[in-house]
Amino acid sequence: MRGLLALMVVCVASHRASCDENIYTLMDKVLVLRVPHNSSSMFYVPLVCGEAYKDQNVFWKRNDIRISLTGNKVNVGVEQMLGGKYSCHLSQDGRYLNHTLLLVQLNPDNKSILLNQLQDRNDKDNSAHILCSAHNYSGSFRCSWDPSRPKVTALLVEAARNSSQIDCELEAGGSGIQCEERSCVKPEEQHLIQLRIYIYSDFRLEMYSTHFNLRDIVTPQRVANLRRRGTEKETEFHWDDPESWEKPCSYYKLQFEVKLVQRKANCHSPPLTKWVGPAALVL
Repeated sequence: MRGLLALMVVCVASHRASCDENIYTLMDKVLVLRVPHNSSSMFYVPLVCGEAYKDQNVFWKRNDIRISLTGNKVNVGVEQMLGGKYSCHLSQDGRYLNHTLLLVQLNPDNKSILLNQLQDRNDKDNSAHILCSAHNYSGSFRCSWDPSRPKVTALLVEAARNSSQIDCELEAGGSGIQCEERSCVKPEEQHLIQLRIYIYSDFRLEMYSTHFNLRDIVTPQRVANLRRRGTEKETEFHWDDPESWEKPCSYYKLQFEVKLVQRKANCHSPPLTKWVGPAALVL
């Protein structure tokens, strides 16, 4: 017991500076502690109830359970990935005053636990934790992910192109976002869209990132208003651009590939012929 106590005292003394360097504020009321892989050390994180309560008698709770710490400023011990929601309360009546969500992130953050790999439908050789797609070049795109366990929460989404922020909104299911780039999307797209998503579960935080140009993720939807007319000798097929394509016209012109196969043959059968061109075909 004496040896264990000595080890903890040494850890506090020798890790105080490095621990502070590995604590950062992710957003309001959210602190993140970065810990090395396979670390068994105890790290101490300073928490403050608030400047307004410095002269008050305050006690603390972790995950709604009262702990022994008291006072406006406290140091909470964190082992392994055991963060928590720490709240401070007025001693006289137990009234809630403030809280801090303390999350733990591996350093380096290169071990993915919370999300599964997704297969890119447009590129079977490519898989990623976050896949993004767009139906046109208007600046609107969607990104999705697949949680590997229940209660995985997207805490923060950061999207930007060349320091210009992109607005994103979390979908109701919590496993996707809809984003809208409001600035003019130029044809050359000189700068990539940078996307970061901070996800946590059981106070473990992981950051996932990706980058892309719209031209890399645009997949037009099905053509609209497909129609056929003709005679015994000649048949014409006409169609319109997908309804999601920009109207009345886009800077980016669509090209259509038509594949002809034998009647009743599978669409993946070898083609009788292929054709690429505008929205009409005469046979």
